Amino acid sequence: MNDEKALSDIKNVIAAGQLDTAEVLLMNRASSAEDPLVKIQCASILLVIGRSETSDEVLEELYDEVYGEADMFPVAQAMRGLGRGDLALGLLEDSEESDDVLREKAMSFNMTGRFEEAIENLEKISAMTADDSVLFLESLGSLGKHGEALKLSEKLSEEFPDNYNVLRSRGGALIAAGEEKEALKYARKLMKANKNSADANAVGAYVMYVIGNTKPAGAFSSKALRTDPTHVGAMEILALSLVDRGEFKKASIVAGAMNEKEPGNPAAVRILRLCGGKFS
Repeated sequence: MNDEKALSDIKNVIAAGQLDTAEVLLMNRASSAEDPLVKIQCASILLVIGRSETSDEVLEELYDEVYGEADMFPVAQAMRGLGRGDLALGLLEDSEESDDVLREKAMSFNMTGRFEEAIENLEKISAMTADDSVLFLESLGSLGKHGEALKLSEKLSEEFPDNYNVLRSRGGALIAAGEEKEALKYARKLMKANKNSADANAVGAYVMYVIGNTKPAGAFSSKALRTDPTHVGAMEILALSLVDRGEFKKASIVAGAMNEKEPGNPAAVRILRLCGGKFS
């Protein structure tokens, strides 16, 4: 049986609710597959169904198989996307430093808490994107350099006024710097000026959630999703709210939808790992 047919059959098993059986089938398929990206698919599905430990086992076995081989960028990228930045860095250690590789290493360093190294790699990128700048900002904040982070967040907000990640990072930078009142003022101003904007309401939901105002956070995320049912930022706050209420199955479904919209979305992966099969 080819890989595509095998994975399709396994998804039918999952749809029938037979997760333990699916876990065994996915492990067997990963072991027999020759294509590294098929093994990655198996690990991804395992993560979505709450089998994060088994997913990690598949990724670690794959890492041992391909370590030292050339052209492992897609595998490294996928491993980071599944929450294993440590493995991604190992595969990229001898790669030529193109912008794509530097960007991937920066994301992996950030994921593994090596923020100074994340910044070092971002500074080498020849053409930084808005998202690169947001990662730079977040790394600064994680190092306690809140003054620098705030200045950069203000600059980015002016430069990219329609970028959700940039708008959200401004709120996050204010909160990290201890300026919660300013963050609330910023979010309310944004929502007032853009009442029907999914981005503005999702930023409001994020700020409210982080400072502990979970009820309005849920209301704003719902409003954002009514405008744009696929808004990943709003889905993240919805999923986190579900986790807080112990509704892990619903949270994992939302996180799975996030991951489908943006494969390897860090928030989606974190939530899936948080759910970890606790499907109450």
